[in-house]
Amino acid sequence: MEVQYQQISPRAMKVRNLNELITSLIALVVITGLYFCTDYFNWWSWLRYVWIALFFITIIGIPWTYFVSSPIYYKTFRYGLTDDFLYIKSGIWTKVEVVVPMTKIQSIELTQGIIMRKYGVRSIEIKTMQGGVTIPHIEEEVAIKLRDDISKLARLKELDEV
Repeated sequence: MEVQYQQISPRAMKVRNLNELITSLIALVVITGLYFCTDYFNWWSWLRYVWIALFFITIIGIPWTYFVSSPIYYKTFRYGLTDDFLYIKSGIWTKVEVVVPMTKIQSIELTQGIIMRKYGVRSIEIKTMQGGVTIPHIEEEVAIKLRDDISKLARLKELDEV
């Protein structure tokens, strides 16, 4: 059976970018605080250079995420579903292809944080005995339908084995 691959939501880039921006701002506040603590507590003077380097690396990371990382992530992440398997493809430098047999699926979780809720997307975490896989940033309706489809197929495969 031919696999029909689906793409994650276009809103995934907005969610990733906003998460990165919040994380970077928190990191910048902490790094700035540590920079001033170096003087106040008479820490080693070379630490100032470490804090300055980390500050600029964090600043460079913000546009990197916006213009390079998020678009690549969106363009390369794919998932597909057949009656027997769940397929996930991702990566540009290192291509990763995961195939999860329906018979090995133990549970399925839908997650939605505050930022994801604002943009109407959810992530699906499929758990197996060996660990699990995540399909991130899918529109809510699609995520709920995918969860229900996987649940039915996994249940049917389990009944077939008995």
